[in-house]
Amino acid sequence: MNDADVSKQIQIVRFIRQEAEEKSNEISVYAEEEFNIEKLLVEAEKKKIRQEYERK
Repeated sequence: MNDADVSKQIQIVRFIRQEAEEKSNEISVYAEEEFNIEKLLVEAEKKKIRQEYERK
């Protein structure tokens, strides 16, 4: 491999790493959003159960 080939390989590796990091960040954000939605749903159900219990 000459210097140009090595440079091209380094650029490819950097690009792949950057893409992987961006995808990882997207997945983390999506997972956090889903967690928050589930948390809200659980809290709403808990509130509903408490209200039903208080009526009885």
